[in-house]
Amino acid sequence: MTTNSNVTEAIQEAIDRGAEIILVKVDSKKYVKVSLEILKHFTTVAEGIFVTLNRPYFSLKKMLTKEGIDSSKIIFIDCITLQLGGEPIDEDRCFYLTSPDPVQLQVTIERAMDLVLAENRFIYLDSLSTISLYKSFETLIKFLRHLTGKMRLRGFVGTIFMLEKEMDESYYSQISLMCDVVIEVE
Repeated sequence: MTTNSNVTEAIQEAIDRGAEIILVKVDSKKYVKVSLEILKHFTTVAEGIFVTLNRPYFSLKKMLTKEGIDSSKIIFIDCITLQLGGEPIDEDRCFYLTSPDPVQLQVTIERAMDLVLAENRFIYLDSLSTISLYKSFETLIKFLRHLTGKMRLRGFVGTIFMLEKEMDESYYSQISLMCDVVIEVE
């Protein structure tokens, strides 16, 4: 177990040891704080992609700005704004999807990967259970298998964010098999 005060250290140590795909499992009460710490760390050392499944880009961008996180180093994929009837903004920095459909996500993530040219690159996927609300667990596993393979092939560090107790333990076990490191934040 890792405390949230050293989660970024644990992530960086894992990357330094060669980890490419990291699963971060956190209690829902610490979700926002830990998520922001991880993003702050990544944007100081890399550029990347943030897949937001739960918070509209407009709201997320305000929160990142308030926390001093450089959002210009991130390309966003927003799977919620259009569903809620919101209007797209900053379309040069954000792709908007009508739902977190795994096929749409795969295509859009690959398009976004082409736009991240920095040597150090990341993909931050927040949070897995939202996809499973729309598709079966088997579809989620196929999506993750494809996505983690693409991340490895294209040199991205993948961070998959998961809330503690959000999935059945057998599903969690299958997902963790696709990851190099699992960090559980207490």
